[in-house]
Amino acid sequence: MMDSFSLKGKTALVVGGGSGLGQAIAIGLAGAGASVIVSGRDKARLGATVNMIKEKGGASFAVQMDVLDSASVTKGVTEAVDINGGIDILVYSAGAHLKKPTLEVTDEEWGRIIDTNLTGAFRVCRAVGAQMVRQGRGKMINIASLGSFVALKDAAAYTSSKAGIVLLTKNLAVELAPSGIQVNAIAPGVFKTSLNESVLVGERLERILSNTPMKRLGRVEEIAGTAVFLSSSASDFITGAVIPVDGGFLAWGI
Repeated sequence: MMDSFSLKGKTALVVGGGSGLGQAIAIGLAGAGASVIVSGRDKARLGATVNMIKEKGGASFAVQMDVLDSASVTKGVTEAVDINGGIDILVYSAGAHLKKPTLEVTDEEWGRIIDTNLTGAFRVCRAVGAQMVRQGRGKMINIASLGSFVALKDAAAYTSSKAGIVLLTKNLAVELAPSGIQVNAIAPGVFKTSLNESVLVGERLERILSNTPMKRLGRVEEIAGTAVFLSSSASDFITGAVIPVDGGFLAWGI
């Protein structure tokens, strides 16, 4: 049974793998045997992830890509394919956030969040999806959010983009199923990372914990197992699903 979860011989592309949840997922996929290509704009961060994976005995490479630029996405995906001859797994974890009252959000701010979180995912899924159709196989994983399902205060641009991720995932799942490709999403709860630890304090932290049945924040390594499962043959009959990894947050009503 454990062989079903092995990613040995597979190549994964993790977009946004230079930090946070993307980095944790990249390390987890490598630990399951995949050769992991991390992609993003920050060369130093990508290099740090590559080094972490190699220090653990894994295989990893970095490819720079700007998800706001279709030409950059096409070039990055082509480079990733050239490394091992294909892409078996895609994880789209690139993202941007904006905390601001909705009536004060400018067109430019709204556009930046939507373009990064949703249109960027579309660009990458389009490019990698074409490659996977040629291969006749593939696993695609998009990172959604609690905000895909519930309102988050002063975060309308972010939640709108993440709600769009859910329907993008489902549409791709339906369209690509005949080509042997499964498309799913993970909806993380609140995880403490280097990017958000400064704001997860005081009343904000108390409110999050009070609405989380497990009464704690997630640890970044705890999302990797779900990504490994959705990347492996153990999930071959799952497509169009969104799996919350949230300590029970979405299950709790009043």
